[in-house]
Amino acid sequence: MDPDRVVRTEDGGSHVHSGNQLGRKTDRVLVVSPHRDDETIGCGGALCAHAARGDAVGVVHLCGTGGATEAEAQAAAAVLGVTEMVTLGGDPIQLGADRRLFVELVAVLRSFRPTTLYIPHADDDDPSHRTAHELAMEARWAAAYPVYPEAGEPCSVPDEVYAYEVWTPLARPSAFVDITQHAAQKEKALRQYDSQIELARWDEGALGLNRYRGVTSGCGDYVEAFDALRVPRFHARGRQGGS
Repeated sequence: MDPDRVVRTEDGGSHVHSGNQLGRKTDRVLVVSPHRDDETIGCGGALCAHAARGDAVGVVHLCGTGGATEAEAQAAAAVLGVTEMVTLGGDPIQLGADRRLFVELVAVLRSFRPTTLYIPHADDDDPSHRTAHELAMEARWAAAYPVYPEAGEPCSVPDEVYAYEVWTPLARPSAFVDITQHAAQKEKALRQYDSQIELARWDEGALGLNRYRGVTSGCGDYVEAFDALRVPRFHARGRQGGS
């Protein structure tokens, strides 16, 4: 399956956007995830779709302690089709925009060289998620310039950037991915995070939101919603514009 997105325009119109419009056979997809399990809650269905079409899918967790275990994350990654996973040294209680974590993230971007980037949205009520958004937006530019030589050789800025929802739903999502074919796979991946499911039924909450997005968007039975921050060849509504 090719993860096509219905991207809404300011005038109420829509545009079906696919990575194939760039002339690429496959993409390199990277998710910036504040904590282990955020990637699955926010865009697990889209990741399944990417993996199904042969894209390389990577996840970088900004912190790896104080929550889900590495074993749980590895099990979820196997279900989603994630091919590479990295855990950085962010504070597990409150992520901070410190230089060390920023350079670590720049190094991951330069190493993985993504063409598509998924990040938390800017207005999430969780402060760590907002910090992750800011770090990712800055790191994607820094990775392309000859700065922070300790982080490796510069790379191109990702062609596409989408902001996903976890703790707080997006007020005005501008891109939608039909994940109906992958809803059961996403649910299975979420249930690999046993320690988190014991605290709250994230599997039910995430799939419930996806069902709601399907009903309100008309894009499928189960849908993931995003803010399209960068979409090539098409000007989409996004907090950061189309650049």
